[in-house]
Amino acid sequence: MSISNFLFGENIPLLQLEKFLQEYTLKVENTFLMGKENPPISLKTSSDLVIEQEKGEKYIENTIKLQEITGDTEDHVMKPFLLQSLALADISRNIQLKRDLNGKILSVENKEDLWKNWEEWKENKLATLFPEEKDQIKFISNYEKGLKNFDVELKKNLQYILLLPELYSLIFPPNEYYSFLFSPSNIRSRLIDGVEYNYQLKLVKLEEENNILFVEFHSVLNNRDELMKSHIKKLYDKEKDFSIDQFEFSIKTKYNFEKTTAKILNAELHFVEKMHEHLAYLIDMDLNSR
Repeated sequence: MSISNFLFGENIPLLQLEKFLQEYTLKVENTFLMGKENPPISLKTSSDLVIEQEKGEKYIENTIKLQEITGDTEDHVMKPFLLQSLALADISRNIQLKRDLNGKILSVENKEDLWKNWEEWKENKLATLFPEEKDQIKFISNYEKGLKNFDVELKKNLQYILLLPELYSLIFPPNEYYSFLFSPSNIRSRLIDGVEYNYQLKLVKLEEENNILFVEFHSVLNNRDELMKSHIKKLYDKEKDFSIDQFEFSIKTKYNFEKTTAKILNAELHFVEKMHEHLAYLIDMDLNSR
């Protein structure tokens, strides 16, 4: 036995990549805490999805199809934003992606279709959603900017991080010497202007039972010290009622996989960005197969 095998175990894959087609329901709740005097603001959506996977010699090809999306909020201020979000989801219902065999997203393969869908929607439905010309101009500029950078922005999107995890290179058996990390990713702060968090998801728990693999990942904030010096500490220095110890940034994901296909059976993601108990932004996602 080699020294590396003795220390780290044989490189036995925990998941076997195979072709599959699976229907899911994805429920997402965004919660805003915006001051002690204000009640929490909650925005919920529920999406029915189909995820299709093809495995080649060098790549994984995935198609995500949105079948239906609904939403709800009790806050009258957020109602227009929710209605816009639901309408925007209707612009492009299919996304085709190429990933490497570890699961890392490499590219969006149907960008021409996304542009075509956008042009059709812009011509037929834009004026209904945005009656004012100034609002149309602003929206067109923002949406087309997003389409041009779609590959980059998609990799930062928490929904796609949950749906298409980068973990197929997990090996067996993990031991006290074994560490597994996703590639670094960035996400913009929802609470602090100019702040972008650089993080990685790290394996913290792994269990097997028959054909089921359970894994849990927690975020590691790579640029914490840098952000503390450049932005966060200055904010707390101005607030006598709050301590920098109350600051929190975390992303936690949990999965149950079918080992023989690498198909997600169910999963969840929890995002927290908190300055203190009355100023925070939370996202909770639950994915279940149907």
